[in-house]
Amino acid sequence: MADKEYSRPTYASAFVKHDPKRAAYMGNVMIDNLVEAVVALGAEVWSNRRRQKVVEALLEEKGVTEEMIEAYMPSEEKQMAWKEDRDAFVQRTMSVLAKQADLPLSSDFTTPVQSTDERM
Repeated sequence: MADKEYSRPTYASAFVKHDPKRAAYMGNVMIDNLVEAVVALGAEVWSNRRRQKVVEALLEEKGVTEEMIEAYMPSEEKQMAWKEDRDAFVQRTMSVLAKQADLPLSSDFTTPVQSTDERM
């Protein structure tokens, strides 16, 4: 039975050309940008909350109190490292608000153009 050929309809389609960096999916690039930023923020918030829950549980087990946490003063090196982390967070979550999409969702994406990075 393995050698028998089947002739049944398939539901596969050809590759759909697209350029997600240039497309405006919701009809307005600013709405797209806001949706993307909100999704990125949601992912960041949840991953940080989950990690915080783990850290708080471990601290409680080891005897670290809330007062000790509130009184903590980071070194200058730690402050600089935290600033770098903050800047990376802002870049990940807010840089999308500056995206300039110039293709409507209905575009055929067949006309070659410069990449988004080359136009900036």
